[in-house]
Amino acid sequence: MASHNTGSPGSRRHLITGAGLAAGVAIFGPSAPASAEEPATAEPALVVVKPSGKTTGADDSANIAAALALTSGLPGVEVHLAPGDFYINTPIVLGSNKRLFGAGAQATRINQVGTGHGIVLKPEGALNYVTVSGLSVVGNGSAGSCGIYFAPYSGVATRAEFGGLSNITIEDSVAKGWGDCGVVLVGAMASRITRVQATENGGNGFYVTFARWDGDSSVVSAATSLAFEACYARENGKNGYELDTVSYSTLNACAADCGRIGTRGYALFNCNAVTLTSCGAEEFVTEGFLFQVCTSCAVHGAYTWQGKSVGIHIGTRTTYQTIGGAVQHSPAAGTTNFIKSEAGTSAVVWGVSRPATTGASTNTFLGKVTNLDGSA
Repeated sequence: MASHNTGSPGSRRHLITGAGLAAGVAIFGPSAPASAEEPATAEPALVVVKPSGKTTGADDSANIAAALALTSGLPGVEVHLAPGDFYINTPIVLGSNKRLFGAGAQATRINQVGTGHGIVLKPEGALNYVTVSGLSVVGNGSAGSCGIYFAPYSGVATRAEFGGLSNITIEDSVAKGWGDCGVVLVGAMASRITRVQATENGGNGFYVTFARWDGDSSVVSAATSLAFEACYARENGKNGYELDTVSYSTLNACAADCGRIGTRGYALFNCNAVTLTSCGAEEFVTEGFLFQVCTSCAVHGAYTWQGKSVGIHIGTRTTYQTIGGAVQHSPAAGTTNFIKSEAGTSAVVWGVSRPATTGASTNTFLGKVTNLDGSA
């Protein structure tokens, strides 16, 4: 990423100014060549926004919208939010090829003082190559509000225009205090969510599901090829992670700390070939990991601590489930099962470890389970 030089004498970068720029918005232009022999670079410009210092939400909302508008037709141009508290009364709206950066989740905070979501996508057809990085989006608990809500526009006129979402990147950010979910992805594919925290939200921490076209409910954009890496869901009102109709995707080194508030650490419904590796669930109320109507999903190195009821639940119509190297540590009072499978399900299990386990926490296998090493 280019340095943020402000255009001092002799600088290779210069500040572009002009009439019509919103207060607190500045554009930093591309490098000028050092000599006639050196060509100008294709380094993208930066649009930098500073907090207005006003808490009504109107000023910061307008400044951020103006900054994003300045990048229209300029792929690769980044909007950077300076350190400090921004206040918005309407959602920040991103389109394809938009890149919104903060100075770090503890430095740049976007506070929603209205009733809408924090960051959303434009109401248009296929959307792709959208990045959100290095910021916190903080809600005020308004009913139905989500921190980052990325969904394709389903009101397009033709089936061909309904293209879903792709190449979405959300990284190094926090979504906190929203009435509903922290982060929502609808019909997304080929996308990555890395080092993101969803904390103290009323619904799910992270929610991923499919999209339908309004013109024909049979036209579905599935959620596929997603990678969650080192994400953290903490003390959300529902599930840490809920995946509905997601295929060939991964969750790696993720954590769900329910704080005895959230229902489940991870809940997968109608998923295919989704793998969880080295993921943990703590202080959940009903299940640490639930797989319901899933096929060929896997959980490797799962860890549960101080959870109630069931650690890993192989729910109705789940087949070809794989559980390897799962650890149950210190289940809370009221825990009935570490692993439970329902009738009509099938699974392969090995390498189950239960240190510091007391009480009647057992495994109950009502479905077909192949226990490769007898550990379960």
